[in-house]
Amino acid sequence: MPQGANVTGVTMGEEQNGPETDLSNRTIGEFRLLRRLGSGGMADVYLAEQQSLSRHVAVKILKAESLRSNGEVLLRRFDQEARAAGGLSHPNVVQIITTGRTGELAWIVQEYVPGLNLSQWIRRHGPPDYATGLRWLQQITAALKAAADAGIVHRDVKPENILLTRSGIAKVTDFGLAQLNQPRQPRMNLTQAGTTMGTPWYMSPEQIEGRPLDHRSDQYSLGITVWHMFAGQPPFPGKNPMAVAVQHLREPPPGLARLRADLPAALCSVIERMLAKKPEDRYPDMAALEQALIKLNNVPVNDSLQANDSWWGLLKRSRGIFTTAAASLAACFLLGQLVARSINPPVQLPTPQSPAEVATESSVARQYARAMLQPDRLDLWRAVIAAFPDTSEADMASMQLGIALMSSLVPDPAQARQAFKAVRERGELDLEKRHLQLLGMIGEAWVLKDRERNSELDLLLSQIYSRLDEYESEDILQLDIDQAPNELQQFFGRILQSRRQSTEPVAPR
Repeated sequence: MPQGANVTGVTMGEEQNGPETDLSNRTIGEFRLLRRLGSGGMADVYLAEQQSLSRHVAVKILKAESLRSNGEVLLRRFDQEARAAGGLSHPNVVQIITTGRTGELAWIVQEYVPGLNLSQWIRRHGPPDYATGLRWLQQITAALKAAADAGIVHRDVKPENILLTRSGIAKVTDFGLAQLNQPRQPRMNLTQAGTTMGTPWYMSPEQIEGRPLDHRSDQYSLGITVWHMFAGQPPFPGKNPMAVAVQHLREPPPGLARLRADLPAALCSVIERMLAKKPEDRYPDMAALEQALIKLNNVPVNDSLQANDSWWGLLKRSRGIFTTAAASLAACFLLGQLVARSINPPVQLPTPQSPAEVATESSVARQYARAMLQPDRLDLWRAVIAAFPDTSEADMASMQLGIALMSSLVPDPAQARQAFKAVRERGELDLEKRHLQLLGMIGEAWVLKDRERNSELDLLLSQIYSRLDEYESEDILQLDIDQAPNELQQFFGRILQSRRQSTEPVAPR
């Protein structure tokens, strides 16, 4: 499971500490734990079956070692999360079902939301288009308005705490730090690692300074979150929480319009107001913010580029002149490319930059993010694998490397297959990474998909079909497939379609 994965309504971005205890196949109350989905510093999350209703739920269980070392604080936080989210009934809030304690185990049962959190979605797909991003922003705002109406301040709004369902619905989760009309909090110590007062990259100035908080603090954190969503990175970088906090207090965020020229000026203005340093300069309440966002539904994309005196307006008025010539030039170019390829065989490009020449980042997350910014560069993916070989990000990097090898100007099927075989072998050797076995096989088949039908491809498809038959449910299968790059997910859909059409393995075309 990649670090930071959030498929159940619980943020799993913290590092593990202490020995692991897998509780899979145990039963807690009426909940049978099917499989561990992720592990954080304080809790594990399991996919479970609620036997009375025959439905899947997510069970968040505090680690025994965490309870022994800091039990009172963690139990209060657990109770806080259950009381805050449990008191809300809203389609854009992950629902709490029940809580309980059994011996040393303390647990929360909540709605199971298969899919990616917003941070993972951005890493995999890049920033969303205007319409998609606006829809998510409206849904998150509606959830926070419901919380504000109930007297709840979330205090930890960030991309990892926004879940995205497969149907494109955004849900707010993890109310473990929520404020329920509580007294003033002490000033946070930004030099402490793992502070429980929030995430500095998304905190409001008043939260950093330890001042009283209301819904406008969540509004600021949401503004930072959506700035990150549209730009692909947070507005305030920094090597440590203190450096980031200083920027929140003193520096205005860079202009979003300069990074995303397709975004309407009206949206950028709304986000800019959300990010005002003083709470009184933001929207007075979530209802006002919600109304401002609703007005954006009819605002066209790139409205600043539609003006008649803009270069885009001039180009639009002149398109009749250029259309025929452009089409002719494109046709000549494509014909020339085809002739050149038929006369001259492809040549091997120079060996790409070696991983040793790529600087090693301070964390695997930063190394992986750097590769995601230039997904066609083989050396960046190899650097992730070389620098952090035992991480889930290295597994993902191997799949991305296979994709990049096949997408280059001169595809290298042999090396691409080796990358996918490495993924498959890790799944065969490590039971907790067994999903990689299936993803590696799908990758190998994807490399061979355009070849003539042969026994090698047929064997791979037969092995994939056999592996599919071992899954307990379609939900668990989809959870594993969601971790693959888009190219493999789409190819897998063709595999399923091919299987439905024939009982024999047939290469999907």
